[in-house]
Order: sequence, then structure tokens, then C-alpha cells
Amino acid sequence: MRSTSIHTLNADKGLNKFKKVLYLFFYWVNNLFPYANLDERLKFKDFKSLPWQKVWEATYPDSSAARKFSDLFWKSLPWEKIKEELGEIHIFDTGCGHGNYGARIEEGSDGRISSYTGVDAKRRPNWDVLSAEHPNFHFIESSSNDISSLIPPETNLFISQSAIEHFDEDLAFFEQIKTFINQSDKPVIQIHLFPAKATLPLYLFHGLRQYTPRTISKITQLFDNSSQFFLYSLGGKKSSKLHWKYFTWPVLITRKYVKPTFNVEVYEKELRVVVESDIENPSTSPLFWALIIESHSKGKIW
Repeated sequence: MRSTSIHTLNADKGLNKFKKVLYLFFYWVNNLFPYANLDERLKFKDFKSLPWQKVWEATYPDSSAARKFSDLFWKSLPWEKIKEELGEIHIFDTGCGHGNYGARIEEGSDGRISSYTGVDAKRRPNWDVLSAEHPNFHFIESSSNDISSLIPPETNLFISQSAIEHFDEDLAFFEQIKTFINQSDKPVIQIHLFPAKATLPLYLFHGLRQYTPRTISKITQLFDNSSQFFLYSLGGKKSSKLHWKYFTWPVLITRKYVKPTFNVEVYEKELRVVVESDIENPSTSPLFWALIIESHSKGKIW
């Protein structure tokens, strides 16, 4: 197994009661010592350096805290500088799901995306709709286990949103990207958003792992010194408490899905308060991590 996990239990495949106990235990062990054995090249960044206030209204009002932070992050990225660095932007999105983030990113980038290729193990009904609306979009139904043959040669921006925690062999996935990058000296950027260890009590039986800076360093250490690494923490304790209140408790604990009935305006105001607080007071235990890997860079973006 080429994995950052010490186990192979994947909740996506179903677990009996005994395996659920093992799953939670192994998760807990895998998340120990989160800041040990770090890649010394990993640079920690503050979310508050991004203009997130300007794009708040462009996000969905009933999103979970983790999803809100993710949307704010994508829409706050310096797309003009990214285009200056890469030229035409050609995206390869692994684990794209319904492909919604392709549309969100194109909107957030003000139409700077030249092409978008989304890959997922399961074909989604709205792929045809998105492809019709966006002629530069293309979708492929395939497992993430072997993406080498699927990557268009012009690709220069690899992304994933809430995907790599589901990959059995996440290190093998990054090794394939590394091989592609090493075939030329053109600049290539990777942006990956994934859950941190704080989501274990919030998501419970979900995917294969969460991540810590220690396990993230196992990913960055695959790449040589032609790459730079930046890590943003998304959310904190207040966001976690809000997620528990509105999503974990009613959905996973009491099994009463109340999202359609809670007051969205009240929730959005409450969410705005905790988001502002967590951004102003960055946490060492966030909800999500955003990892940026910039290879063969010509300039400074982050």
C-alpha cells in the first residue's frame, strides 16, 4: 500500500460493528503527533491573507462550515497571478463528483479556465449538462487508481476537492502526478482540499482517513526541490462546534435531517460570525487543509 494511512479500512465500502470500532481506533492512531516529522519545506499560510470577504455572497448560504471555507478558498485564489504563471489554464480534477467545482472555479476565475477535465469513478447525470453549458469541459468515468493515461498533455493545474481521503493509495496517486510533472520543466500547480483530524468526530465513518501536517509531509516529500509547498488551514474550533450543532448531531446522531427546515438566514449569520473568528484566529486543528504544490515555478504567487 502506497498510503499515508496505517490501515486499509475504508468506510465507503461498508463496515460491520467490529470494523467500525477498529476504524475509529486506527483513525485516532493515524492522527497522533500531527506536527512531528514535518517536511521542512512546508510553508504554513494564513487564510486571512485572501480576500474572502469579497466573495462571501457568491457562496451557498446553507453550506456546512467546511464546504463554506472550501468555496471561499477557491473563489479567493489569485487567478490573475495563476494565469500569469501558467499561461492558458488547463485543469485536471480527480474525484470530481458531479463536476460542480469545475463550474464554481470557472466562475470564480472570471472565465480564465481554458479547459477542464473531470475524472470520477462514477458517471454523473449532470456531466452532459455541464459539458453543454461549458464547451471547454470534459468528463471521464474512471478509477483514481491509474490516472496516468488520462491526463491531457497540456494539463498544468491539478485539483481535488474532498477526494484524496477516499483514495486507497493516496501516495500512489501523487506519484503519478509527480511522474507527469517530471516529464518537462513547464510550471505546474496542484491545489488539493481535504479534511483535517478535527472532522473525525464530525464525519465519523467517512472515507479512509483525515490528514495532519505529519501525514501531509509524506505527500510533499515525494517531490524534489523544484517544487514549493504551501499549506492553508481552513476553519477551527468554532466552525467545528457549528458543524456538530447543525449537521453531525441531527444527521448522524439523532438521524433527523433537519437541514431543509432550519432557518437559513439565522444559520448564515451564525456561520459568518464563526468563520470570521476562525480566520482571525488561525487554528492548529482546522476543519480542512488546503495544500498547494507549485513545481517549476517562474514567479511568486502565494
